[in-house]
Order: sequence, then structure tokens, then C-alpha cells
Amino acid sequence: MSSRIDQKDLKKVYMRYMASDCMNDYPGQMHSGYTFSLLPIIDKIYDDKEERIKAKKRHMEYFNVTTYVEGFPLGISIAMEEENAANPDFDATAINSVKTALMGPLSAIGDTLFWATLRILATSLVIGMAAEGNVFAPILYLVIFNVPNYLSRWYSLKYGYAMGMDFMVQSQKSGIMDKVTYACSVVGLMAIGAMVFYTINVSTPLTIGDVENGGVVLQEALDSILPGMLKLGLIGVEYWLLKKGVKVVPLLIGTILAGILLFAVGIIG
Repeated sequence: MSSRIDQKDLKKVYMRYMASDCMNDYPGQMHSGYTFSLLPIIDKIYDDKEERIKAKKRHMEYFNVTTYVEGFPLGISIAMEEENAANPDFDATAINSVKTALMGPLSAIGDTLFWATLRILATSLVIGMAAEGNVFAPILYLVIFNVPNYLSRWYSLKYGYAMGMDFMVQSQKSGIMDKVTYACSVVGLMAIGAMVFYTINVSTPLTIGDVENGGVVLQEALDSILPGMLKLGLIGVEYWLLKKGVKVVPLLIGTILAGILLFAVGIIG
């Protein structure tokens, strides 16, 4: 830590940026929350009132990133603002340039790691408990999902400030961000596949010919080719309809009605 910024200051930023995504608007996205989070730092490091105003206006420009990794740009902004306050030759325009450059790479990692991976893993772990009526299922889900994201918020802020902008620049040059994003995507897809197989129940009672005289039970034949083929097919159709622009609520209602109809005519069990 420098002589101006200490652990208490970072904790103030941490507590403030918990609500940064609640201050969202279309023109600037998270700019209000980002500026609100930095107010204690700006007021502390700038002695001149005009410089404080400039710093606050500077951070009201457009900004949007996954909130769980927002600590990195916040920490880097703190380090750069501190340098700007101490060094009259510092180029203040670089502060927003670095923020803008970090939005894409960090959001790719944050969205993949938390929304596409951790959320799916947490859901797949508790969905069986929830289906059985276990009251601890939602509590366990909140613990699994929220403990890592609160830790990520704090340590991304802490190390973002400690390492300044050099770490992020070097990370982008080495390509480690792309590797982490790819690895998280693979884990997330595996979790989705496992959840589809174990939580979706689609089967057919249809038979081809007389089973007692050598006929074929269609479900057993499908399972011998690819276990869970009907489940995979259902998800494929749902995904295709979503890509075609069908909204979620009509899709859910349509799925229910189609299931009732196919059950009534004996096509699915």
C-alpha cells in the first residue's frame, strides 16, 4: 500500500461497488456505480477541488464489465488516479483508455467463469435436492455461487491495485485470458451436458412389432445407440427455437402443451 491509500480505503470501495450493477442505465451502463465506488479514493488523494471534479467526471464515461471481476479495473483506476495526483506529467486520458481496453477481456472471463460455469455447476448440484423438496437446496445454491463471487470481488480489487495496470497488459500479451476463457467454457458445457442427462426425463413407450416375438422396444434401441438421445433432441429443438427468436415464456408454454399432447397420443411416456 502507498502512504495515501490503505486497507480501509479499499474496503470502502469494496462495499460501495457491491451495488454498482444496481446503478445501471442505458447511456453509460455501470458508469454511475463505478464513480460512486471511487468517491472515497478521489476525495482522499486529490487536495484540489477542481481536480476532484475532473476525476469524478472522468469516470462518468461509458463503462460496462462483469461485476464479479470489476475489482480489477477499479484497483487499476485507483493506482492510476493516485499516480495522476502525485505526478503532474501523468496523462490522465490513459485512465479511461485502460478501463475501456479491459472491458472486453475481463467480461469474457467473468461471464464464462461465473454465469456460464459456476452458476451451472451450482444449479446442477442442488437441482436434485430441490426436486425432492429439500429446503436447504436454495441455501446451498446461494453459498456455492456467492462465496466465490464475493471473494473474487475483493481479491480482484486488492490485486488490481497492488499490481497496477502492468499485470493486465502482460496477461493480454501472454494470451492467458483466452486460455482461461476457453477452459471455463469447456467446464461449463460439460456441466450443462451432465445436467441435461440427469434432470430431463423424456422417454417413449413405442414398440416396433410384437416384443414377445422379436419386436423392438424403441426406447431401448435408442439408448443402445446413444443414451439420452431424446433428452438431447429436446434440448436441441429448444435451443434452435431460442436462436430463431422464440421468447422464453411462449417456449415454456409450448413445451408443456406439446408434452401433454404427445403423452395423450402415446408417443412419449
